[in-house]
Amino acid sequence: MGQPLDKIKVVDFTHLLPGELTCAILCDLGTSLTRVEKLTPGLGQFLPPIVKGESLYFWSVHRDERRIGLDLKKEKSLEIVNQLLNDADILVENFRPGVMSRLGLGFGKLHKTHPRLIYCSISAYGHTTSFNQRPGHDLNLQAESGVMHVCRSPEGKPLMPGTLLSDYMTALLASVSILAAIIERDRTGKGRHLDLSMFDSILYTQALAATASLYLGEEPHEADPSYRNRLANYNVFRCKDGRFVAAAPLEPQFWSTFCQRIGREDLLRVFAFGPNDKLRTTLETEFERKTLPEWIEIFENSDCCLSPVNNVKEALDFLPAKQRNLMQDLLHPVLGRVPQLRAPLPFDKKHGGEIHANHDLAAATVAVLRSLGYSQEAIAKLAEEGIVFAKAVTA
Repeated sequence: MGQPLDKIKVVDFTHLLPGELTCAILCDLGTSLTRVEKLTPGLGQFLPPIVKGESLYFWSVHRDERRIGLDLKKEKSLEIVNQLLNDADILVENFRPGVMSRLGLGFGKLHKTHPRLIYCSISAYGHTTSFNQRPGHDLNLQAESGVMHVCRSPEGKPLMPGTLLSDYMTALLASVSILAAIIERDRTGKGRHLDLSMFDSILYTQALAATASLYLGEEPHEADPSYRNRLANYNVFRCKDGRFVAAAPLEPQFWSTFCQRIGREDLLRVFAFGPNDKLRTTLETEFERKTLPEWIEIFENSDCCLSPVNNVKEALDFLPAKQRNLMQDLLHPVLGRVPQLRAPLPFDKKHGGEIHANHDLAAATVAVLRSLGYSQEAIAKLAEEGIVFAKAVTA
């Protein structure tokens, strides 16, 4: 069975993670994607971890794609781009607002010549705000959105996030928006401009806290969506060996099983909702008595919402990840087999074979140009003029 978007063509102008993740999701859904890159390596190709000169960061999100290196500031490159767009369905870009227009590739101009094109723009603060020229990375947006405010050390210091939440949320919402636009286009025959903001996307994760804060008029620190200050039985506890467990036995039947397993049936009648420092301290003391493996054994098959705080390796070995066909290998000419997590989408993920890294940008550029009808001589001339990345062209 084919992929649901195997008839859809994407032209990718992204160079930062929110856009790259969006395109990776579209690739996982089967689109034919052509990635337009600068003639020199971008930031992503230098980000760690670096192995044998290659960025694992970069190759974790680039698969199933054609690549072409273009100098977009040169007029002839726009001719090539317009040829790519002639039968394209989707354009994704994540420059600051205004950059694509200055390159002659803004939505207003392209919509006239390619009216069915769905044009997705991703930026830090969106195209329609006074912050539209302000730069921002995931760390900034986690701080500004209030997310970092509720992720603190025991001493109260906001913690630097371990997951790029804004990047991933933006990619997911961009993907949903693109799919909705495809459905709309089937009805209207016209594409549209999608303006995705990273700040909007991560702020959406604060929806519960926002409702409490706006309705109750509470200070932000009182509208804590993690419930760590309001529910003693929805928390993370340190074990004897320094590892941690996450316990969330909220329902009465779960709370009953939980109390039995820790040997504290005297807590069964304790009302666990609402601030209860005494109960939290009691549970902290109990969990300090045994190691994480001991607690996992005690709670085996307990069905009461208790989990180990896994590291990444443990998470990848965790049962659902292994059984849900989330892993694949990217075959890379320098790195060999590069394990990857695919987007967890409920569609066939086999793609009819192995996934290969399109590593040689020069050769990839030539292949794209040849598919557009350019002769070897024409490609060589474009390379000589510094318009395309095709230095490996031979007569």
